[in-house]
Amino acid sequence: MTHYFRYVPNFDYVSRLPNSKIGDYIQIKNFFRRGNVVEDIFNNLVFFEKYNVEGDERPDTVAKKYYGDSTLDWVVYLSNNYINVQNEWPLTQRAFDEVMLQKYGSYENLYSGIHHYESSEIKDSRGRVVLNSGIKLNPNWKANGNFGEIPNNPISALYYTLEDDNPIGVVVTNDEFPEIQPGDEILIENVDDVIYNGKYVVYNVLFSNIFSFKLNRTPTEEFATLSTPRKETVRFNSNPAVDIEKSLNYFEFYDEGLGYTVTIPSSEFLIPVTNYDYEVQIEDKKREIFLLKPQYLNILFDDLEGIMTYRSGSSQFIDRKLKRGDNIKLGT
Repeated sequence: MTHYFRYVPNFDYVSRLPNSKIGDYIQIKNFFRRGNVVEDIFNNLVFFEKYNVEGDERPDTVAKKYYGDSTLDWVVYLSNNYINVQNEWPLTQRAFDEVMLQKYGSYENLYSGIHHYESSEIKDSRGRVVLNSGIKLNPNWKANGNFGEIPNNPISALYYTLEDDNPIGVVVTNDEFPEIQPGDEILIENVDDVIYNGKYVVYNVLFSNIFSFKLNRTPTEEFATLSTPRKETVRFNSNPAVDIEKSLNYFEFYDEGLGYTVTIPSSEFLIPVTNYDYEVQIEDKKREIFLLKPQYLNILFDDLEGIMTYRSGSSQFIDRKLKRGDNIKLGT
């Protein structure tokens, strides 16, 4: 960045240091002196060349490699409109390992945990796309109105109410599940009041973490007795009226050309993306940058020179590279 700082003009700032005299100033770089740098260049891809950051290259090493001058790293920043280079530049391999381990807790979660699934393209017999590629689905994806099984989730409250003299159970979970719909199946386990244990069909969705279901008989107490230590769980499965094994693993559409419904197993169109693959995709995207072609550097330098130069006419003007702030001390 030292090359860039040569263009930044100076500013005499009134000294606030202890024991400073009334007429003392501190000379600093005027970083507020900025402008639009050659907009006709930076808005035209013709003036740029694509570059892929390799290994642990830094902006200064890229500038050295491409321009022959490591101090032109600021040109790399400008070419890609970087605001925070620490977040926008790809991590080194060592930093990547440290950040990922901290984020996912273990290498097993990083390398084996599924972040999401991505669809591949499906066409019907007439060549029309019925499912686009690249659609992201979370691990608990929902297809054709059927919800896949969620891992065990603790119950925070369990009770019943009467509706037309029929007992309706209500389960409150710690987590929210906005995908759950009436007709989905739940499995309640490990409740001391055994009448609440078993498989039920969701009767009503009160909130995304509160679901009601029809109990087989009326409990003796309104609120269920929960175990100590707490171990109650609730599982959600797809609609029991549908073949569960099939509903969790297919995409279905009506093919007009064939005249019947086509069912495709998820293994043929869903691609699992691990946490590691997901993070690598982000880093690889960061590696795709643009660089201003060397033959246009002089235009950039001339433009900066014009932007960063002070012009006479202001009471603060000292020379083309220096302005002086108003000293209110001298006016008192």
